[in-house]
Amino acid sequence: MEPGILFTERQFGLMELHSASKQDLGAAGQAVLDGIGANAEDQLAPVTLFHDIVEDISDQHAIILNRSRDASMLLPGTSLLVYEMMPALFACVAANEAERAAPNVIINDVQMMGASGRIFMSGTTENLKVAREAIGKTLDEVKGRKN
Repeated sequence: MEPGILFTERQFGLMELHSASKQDLGAAGQAVLDGIGANAEDQLAPVTLFHDIVEDISDQHAIILNRSRDASMLLPGTSLLVYEMMPALFACVAANEAERAAPNVIINDVQMMGASGRIFMSGTTENLKVAREAIGKTLDEVKGRKN
């Protein structure tokens, strides 16, 4: 195991581990659950707070959004998918599944820490609709307690 992220906050925390072995990651996850006396089903089920596709981003809009992004640049003329959910960490899972479903989209930002998470993806409107559907399907399939 190699640590990726350790983020602590009064109400929310995040620990990211990396391994070449999916089995080792599963065992580490189970060890964490055992350590806190929880089961995987005890997690909060994700809830979609907002989503929209903004078409034909202007150059000024792109500049403003690119100022605070660490990922790929948002280019003028493209469409932008904004998807917000809670808990925040599901933004990682959702972005991964969206990219699998629509490999031509560009991930501009994934905000995964705090109470709510956000995904910003750009590309063609058609590809972003596929990505949006994949995100919704992924979030709907997660088992957990009502948020």
